Amino acid sequence: MKHVLIIHYHFLPVHNVAVKRLMGYAMQLPAFGWAPLVLTREWRGLDQADPSWGLSWEPDLEQAAPYPIYRVAHQPLARSRERGRRTRYRHAAGSLARLILGSMAADRVIRKSVRLWRMFFGNYPDEFISWAGPAVAEGIRLAGRQPIDAIISYCPPETNHVVASRLARRLHLPWVPFFGDLYGFLQPSLSPHSVEGFLRMAWHRRCLAPAAACAAVSPAMVEYLSRTYRKPVELVHTGFDHAGSSEPAATPGRDRLVVSHIGSLYPGDQRPEIFLDGLDRLLERHPEVERRLEVRFVGSKCDDRLRAMLDGRRAGLVCRVHPKVDSRTALSMVRDCDGLLAFTCTAHRDRFGTLSYPTKIFEAFGARRPVLAVPADGDWVDDLLARTGGGASARDAEEVAARLWEWFSAWSRDGFVPYHGRSEVIAEFSLERQVERLARLLDSVS
Repeated sequence: MKHVLIIHYHFLPVHNVAVKRLMGYAMQLPAFGWAPLVLTREWRGLDQADPSWGLSWEPDLEQAAPYPIYRVAHQPLARSRERGRRTRYRHAAGSLARLILGSMAADRVIRKSVRLWRMFFGNYPDEFISWAGPAVAEGIRLAGRQPIDAIISYCPPETNHVVASRLARRLHLPWVPFFGDLYGFLQPSLSPHSVEGFLRMAWHRRCLAPAAACAAVSPAMVEYLSRTYRKPVELVHTGFDHAGSSEPAATPGRDRLVVSHIGSLYPGDQRPEIFLDGLDRLLERHPEVERRLEVRFVGSKCDDRLRAMLDGRRAGLVCRVHPKVDSRTALSMVRDCDGLLAFTCTAHRDRFGTLSYPTKIFEAFGARRPVLAVPADGDWVDDLLARTGGGASARDAEEVAARLWEWFSAWSRDGFVPYHGRSEVIAEFSLERQVERLARLLDSVS
């Protein structure tokens, strides 16, 4: 049995979608000849975690983990006093710049100056970088006690790749940087011909230089990484777990069709307003639907913004905004609904396809529930749903209204929304098959 060191700043007992993904990979890797070891930080409470990452506290999952977890004590770099001092300096410099340059030009200069300051003197590439030194030291100690045959680091945050890059150089081990997102690499959008863009690209190239190969979760990310960094890249989807899958059944005891979106939602990148416009049209044309439809938004991380979007809409009469729930409750809510929503990301759609495969699609495959993807991307999300029969896409509000009416009509008639997923095609997107791809990649580089 070979050993792979998995590096991630966030890990149990804190829990979010990235941790869930890594837990699934770690549970399945031994079946393909790889025993996982996890290197993470020491967590004493959820108050130590940035709430914007959508983390929950789940110690039961930590206790059930069958693989060793090695923890590094960490004191974040940005203390409140230091942060306050920097903020005061920034405000003073900003006031002077606005006086000299004018408001818009000054804001651009200030933003660029802050980014360059962070790159050379601050917490670049992210706010977790002060963890890198202690984590590298612990990784070296661990390698002295335990054989390690390969390293995987999962991004975001990018600090995970910094730790792995340094360990790969020091220990001469094959390293696979795994990209669940390219947001940190692409935001803000910079021209490679600009000084800042050139410096950032140079930093990324140096960081990724020791990598033997990369892995990514969407086809466009694979293409971007391969073209930009000249590395072999393997496509490894999130995958779905067969455990607990069930065929949709009639729900005679429930008097409402339940459609759910469970997990993070990013207005401005994803487009929930397209869905809400379609829901408005459906309710205007078919008022009888109102008392027999419930749409749930659970754990969106943008509850206040969703409520503001729903204010004054007919859609607000049937939509319910729920706070974040623990992972077991979220899983039961996925399987308890009649249909699932997935919102495709659009901010980098034409260039890089960041987050192009919404995780919700794979959750729907596992739950065997039909999924509605909004908006249609005209590419692989549409193709994925068409090829598997697991659901459909909607380009605009009119198509959203039509799809929802189809679901409601079938539910009113039969008691459930029909699911047309093709099991033999969907099977290739199971967690087991995806981990098999990851294990083959590790075999090839180790």
